[in-house]
Amino acid sequence: MKAVVTGGAGFIGSHIAELLLDEGYEVIVIDDLSAGKMENVPEGARFVEANVCDPWHWIEQQFNGVDVVFHNAASKKRICLTDPQRDLSVNAGGTLNLLRMAVRCGVKKFVHASTGSVYGIAKGPIGETTCPNPVSFYGISKLAGEGYVRHCHKAYGLNTTVLRYFHVYGDRQEDNPDFGGVVAIFKKQISQNMPITIFGSGEQERLFTHVEDIAQANLLVSKNPRSEGEIYNCVAGKTITINSLAHKMGAEVINYGPPLEGDIFKFDVSNEKITKLGAKFRNFNIKYV
Repeated sequence: MKAVVTGGAGFIGSHIAELLLDEGYEVIVIDDLSAGKMENVPEGARFVEANVCDPWHWIEQQFNGVDVVFHNAASKKRICLTDPQRDLSVNAGGTLNLLRMAVRCGVKKFVHASTGSVYGIAKGPIGETTCPNPVSFYGISKLAGEGYVRHCHKAYGLNTTVLRYFHVYGDRQEDNPDFGGVVAIFKKQISQNMPITIFGSGEQERLFTHVEDIAQANLLVSKNPRSEGEIYNCVAGKTITINSLAHKMGAEVINYGPPLEGDIFKFDVSNEKITKLGAKFRNFNIKYV
């Protein structure tokens, strides 16, 4: 089996690439290294430095003979606040670019990484049939990407699955405030005896989902024929507040700032659909950080 992982030098993509190699796949990693790092690319994967927005013929050549594409390249949420045009170009235009390549090259499966941010502020429990109502540039651009995935499935018969990630954490997560996640950022600040900053009251809820569980879910839906054309909430089942997270991680000095634009206060999300497919998720534990 041959697989392409876009964003494979990044946090989540590198874990997917690593798992695929362990499963005996031939793996091609495509990444422009704007946020990813070469040291994240697992040994045994072939690396191609490229931007998913570029419709270059030599990028499309990487899709020849590919069985499955795991599309994890994305413009992150904090980027959307400063450069929403780039956010749209990557999350929507880049997705369309790759989908068209996949159709032309006869790729058998396309697994698309989306986000819980497409739901916006919704009354729970949030299931896959909940009407999306994004409240951020990031959520809007990712929902646009999902629209292109849905269209290519219906119009061209491309076997697609969308996974909506929520608050992923684990080894190799970026601790840069522009690209990173709150767990990694807190971990770095606490290890350096620095005060941490919480934006908003800290009582906003999160569903922290371990990156290894995310990788396993990607592999699961790529193999299971029941996943064709489906959308899944890819998420652990237990919420925790940001204040509780900070205290569990050992923060001693906490500063509070204004809430971020598009931040969502409460998450009541169902993972029943994907767990019925066989996915398993651990609850947040400090030992996994």
